Amino acid sequence: MQRYNLTNSVALGVLGLSLGIVGSFAEASSAGFVSVDTSASGAMTRQLSYHAVVQVSANGTYTDQVSQSIQLLGIDGESKLNPYSETFSSALSSFKVVNAWVETPSGKKVIIPDKNIFVRPVPVSQGAPMYSHSKVLSIVPPQIAVGDVLHVVTEKHFFKPYFPNEYSNYWEIPQNQSARNESIKIVAPVSMHLHSAQRGGWEVVHSTKNGEEIIRAHMAIHHAEYPGMETVGERQFSPIFEVTSFPSWASVGTAYWVRANKMAKVTPLVQKVADMAAGKRRGWASQKALFSWDSANIRYVGLELGVGGFVPVAANKTLQTGYGDCKAHSTLLQALFNAKGFTLYPTIINWDNVYNLPPLPTPFWFNHAIDYAPKKHIFLDSTGQYETPGQLAVGERDKPTVVTGPHPRIVVTPGAEPEQNRFVYTAELRLHRNGALSGSANMTSKGWWAWAYREIFASVPPSHYATVMSMLLAPSGGGAGAFFPGDPTILDKPFRVGAKWSTPDFAKVGRHLSFPVPPGPFLVPSLSATPNPISYLAEVAGPVSRKHSVETYLGG
Repeated sequence: MQRYNLTNSVALGVLGLSLGIVGSFAEASSAGFVSVDTSASGAMTRQLSYHAVVQVSANGTYTDQVSQSIQLLGIDGESKLNPYSETFSSALSSFKVVNAWVETPSGKKVIIPDKNIFVRPVPVSQGAPMYSHSKVLSIVPPQIAVGDVLHVVTEKHFFKPYFPNEYSNYWEIPQNQSARNESIKIVAPVSMHLHSAQRGGWEVVHSTKNGEEIIRAHMAIHHAEYPGMETVGERQFSPIFEVTSFPSWASVGTAYWVRANKMAKVTPLVQKVADMAAGKRRGWASQKALFSWDSANIRYVGLELGVGGFVPVAANKTLQTGYGDCKAHSTLLQALFNAKGFTLYPTIINWDNVYNLPPLPTPFWFNHAIDYAPKKHIFLDSTGQYETPGQLAVGERDKPTVVTGPHPRIVVTPGAEPEQNRFVYTAELRLHRNGALSGSANMTSKGWWAWAYREIFASVPPSHYATVMSMLLAPSGGGAGAFFPGDPTILDKPFRVGAKWSTPDFAKVGRHLSFPVPPGPFLVPSLSATPNPISYLAEVAGPVSRKHSVETYLGG
């Protein structure tokens, strides 16, 4: 019997999951850059026209009338037009279809009847009644084929502004969208002091008349272009036209703070929960306990900022219902900290793969709310049920945020922090004379790695560990084994997993011997090409696997 000792220490920070993908693409791509053929870009739809007229009142309410036409260029684009959908908040606005029809290449006009226009709650609000004001309006054409053009005329009236006496919005043409003849006109009182800016070739004209500001923007043509693999989100570089009344990013933070802070009151229920969760702990230990309680006991309902409004549900209400969106989580954690005498400020951030700020200050660039502890200079996101306190997810790192509070400002979240986000894999392998392999391993993870491993073992029931083990051993010859994970609900300690397995007929023993290293259940790195390894492993476990209660990859 021969004995092999293997130790593999991974301290790659939060980029470890993508290394396998990047490497394989780098090897496969031997050709140089190829310029875009604008006559055949591959777009499945084309925005033939888009005309918006926005009439803004001094109190921040406004009416947005839009007339647009979209042509179906390829059958794969049908899902974008059938149904055609838009999301809105019924608590803040009314939204109606003035007219809708399909025009065929021969000129035939097919009217879309009212019965084919539906308004329903967004799917995420199912089981969460307090969020049912977020709606989806869907238009279902009776028929639409390649070459047809969908015409839609809508009117949206915001009878309650997101922020009193303020107006802010931006229009983006996604880089991969083929667009023609887009125009936007904003009319507002000069007292609002609107500013405008653009990126990507918009033509902008700003004028005043009879006490009103009139801002016009026009984009004649935009060819669809597709970014390369593993790039930042399109919103970071797509053409944007922006209008805002916010003079600075600090004013954005103040506007959110004014609306959110009053929802973090320390009620008797909040105090009771804070005392129970913290126990006799003090300082950072007490704060971690409050964070862990919020993460474990409040179900996350992912509604994006803006769609659901910028006013969070009161902390007391969230404790009563047991669920909340990102704003509710952020506000509840602030209230729990307040109850124990700690300072915590709500913070808005972009969860998407976007790492910059737009030309002008606006709250609508962000889609997620977390918290910032100024004394420790750490960020906390309690929407992730198994997230390590003080360590953010990959999608929240190295990004500009608006920290609210009495001194609002832009603060960039930490980058990789490899010492705090570490995965160490140690395995002992025994190759027997008959070619069979037996092994044992210990996996220790911290930070982001720990969050991933906690989710894996919280998502897969113990009765299905053997199924997952079998799947992981398959590439190196199959076999059987068992996992011995720690408690995934303990968030402030490294997460450890033990494993034992055996692989019969692992190697053919002879004069020459070769085998892959490291064999065995190397969970995350071996799944580097899997977009969501946690969901993948849960699916492998079979239909009776537990469905984990937190959608960690959604903003809200």
